[in-house]
Amino acid sequence: MPKLDIFSPAQVFSSEPPDLSSPAYRFLAEGDSWFSIGALNPLKNSNLLFEMVFQQSGCAVNCASPGDTLKRMAQMNTDPNFIDLLRGRRARPWEALLMSCGGNDLIEAVQSPPIDAAGQPMPPELRLLLTQDEWGPPELGAPRYLSDAGWQTFGNYLRANFDHLIALREQGPSQGRPVFVHGYAFPTPRPAGAGFGFGPWLLPGLQRYAIPDADGVVVARELLTRLGALLAGMAADTGRFPNLHFFESTAIAVDAALPDATGVSGDWVNEIHLTRAGYRKIAVPWAAAIEAQLLQ
Repeated sequence: MPKLDIFSPAQVFSSEPPDLSSPAYRFLAEGDSWFSIGALNPLKNSNLLFEMVFQQSGCAVNCASPGDTLKRMAQMNTDPNFIDLLRGRRARPWEALLMSCGGNDLIEAVQSPPIDAAGQPMPPELRLLLTQDEWGPPELGAPRYLSDAGWQTFGNYLRANFDHLIALREQGPSQGRPVFVHGYAFPTPRPAGAGFGFGPWLLPGLQRYAIPDADGVVVARELLTRLGALLAGMAADTGRFPNLHFFESTAIAVDAALPDATGVSGDWVNEIHLTRAGYRKIAVPWAAAIEAQLLQ
């Protein structure tokens, strides 16, 4: 089965652009580091787009870039290249939009400190983690460490940004076309960055709130489970988010990393990004689900 041909906006905007007319599927892609991290070190890293295969030929113009490793969805929705290709003068009807979003927004929210720049306590609605004196009883498990008010804020933020994304789609020639968004896998908080000054991401946030190392894995699992439920709920709300499709990747078996590993471990190349084999485990069934939807 053929892999996707991946093009950058710069290639599409060049004097000798690639031929986008021949592939059966033409996708416009935008997103966080699960769509872009492989470009930092192609010999070591991959991403979901690199590993997607379809029964028919396909290509994607990928507006994500290595600098998007902690890019928020609000910034994606103002990316001039993405907007131009979706509704601007370079817009065309895309078979679908491929989105990788929510994960890095979640990481950024986890990193919200307990004390603001003025030295005042950060309100619980502006952070995802609870301070030690706010923790619930141990029998609650991972939720004892999480701010329900903060999670409500995060959910409202993500929904508002998907409202904006759907509105952008409706303003161009891809009006009504499907939007496909994926879930993530369960990471192990650990001291493993991506190099180039990136990462680790989860571990420092958990340590800032004194969450015991032994509970870091279950807290990360709870956060990603909640994110998946949030995205699934939006996809199910067809009135507000028409033709939005969510792929639940946490159900796919991905080998976990060891908590003390500082490099490649299991299916993970660093704390929050998968190896080529790990991405392939998710990308292949996600592509199959996308193709099945397109052929309906």
